[in-house]
Amino acid sequence: MTESSENLLNHILAKNPGMPRGELLTLIERKKQESHGLLSDEGATRLLAQQLAGLSGEAVNISDQRISSVQAGLSDATISGEILSISQLREFQRSDGSVGKLVRVKLTDGSGQITCVLWDSTAEIVEKEQLGNGSKLRLAHGYTRLGLAGEVEFHLGSRSNIEVLSRTPATELAFSSGEVRESSHVNISPETVRVRIRKLQKSRGEKGPAWALCENEQGLTMAKFWDDNMETVLSIGEGSVITIKNPWITERNGMVYLNAGSRSSITKETLVNIESPPPVTIASIKPGPKLYTTRGVVVERTDPREIETREGRRTRVSNIRVEDGTGKIRIALWDNHAQLVETLRMGDAIRLTGIKARESSNGELEASTVFLTQIEKS
Repeated sequence: MTESSENLLNHILAKNPGMPRGELLTLIERKKQESHGLLSDEGATRLLAQQLAGLSGEAVNISDQRISSVQAGLSDATISGEILSISQLREFQRSDGSVGKLVRVKLTDGSGQITCVLWDSTAEIVEKEQLGNGSKLRLAHGYTRLGLAGEVEFHLGSRSNIEVLSRTPATELAFSSGEVRESSHVNISPETVRVRIRKLQKSRGEKGPAWALCENEQGLTMAKFWDDNMETVLSIGEGSVITIKNPWITERNGMVYLNAGSRSSITKETLVNIESPPPVTIASIKPGPKLYTTRGVVVERTDPREIETREGRRTRVSNIRVEDGTGKIRIALWDNHAQLVETLRMGDAIRLTGIKARESSNGELEASTVFLTQIEKS
């Protein structure tokens, strides 16, 4: 039995003076057997600590739990580890009308790895801290449950807190200017970027960010504006050309994002114009993080259907197939874009600005809308 398990066992006995040590050890073995070998000594002891007299990780004040010993059903657990991957922050609407936020983080401590689901304020912390892979976190007072794929997930809720133990920048401007320009598809120097705001939308949450679909001669990119820059960019408005000093770049779920936060500044340009890049042919679209503008004729369409994402969010999706003479491509229309399919008819010519392409499981090229994709009849 590990030192942390022994400490926890002693705390349980101290809280239950009438329980013989042998009886507690028997209960631990029984828990391990009931789990069909999935529970370690530490995991079984921890689970009993939460079931006997309402003990929790906070009450017994023990060291962090190893990730390999984390099992579903814990109501108060604390882990530490290194970030392997971070998802993009997502917002959703709860049944009571309030806005929720979540970020998924894959964490490892050497003994194993686990998906951590950070909700609301803890999700905002990870997003605003600009954390990249290799950063180390301590996640305190979380709870565990089985996810949709049957894997144990570690969740941080309103009672939980997060501590940044060490920081690795999130794919920031450590690139040369050429490397950044290649990966983000906007004309970025190590210190500045100049873009035109094509579409702008404020986050449903009070603390932001404001989202923007931006463009310049190199192409399109999604941008997020935090802190004071959120109000600044909202006041500047769509159609304006801006210069951002000290931005940083993040990549989440195969998408590249331009960020402007507390260390960044925004200047509106009044004497500079940026032309919109022309649409590309369907045949030239390639999988990757780049956003494309293309146009073509609708040759297939499906009605919207409702699905549930792995985060438990209900959303809608529909599909269209578009061709332009050089090829065809299937495009998934998500969320609000799904309803647009009802306005489209076979043979309609459309222009899509800001779609993302990937290779499907059967090797076919397909595309999808993103948050601020624009779809127009042409």
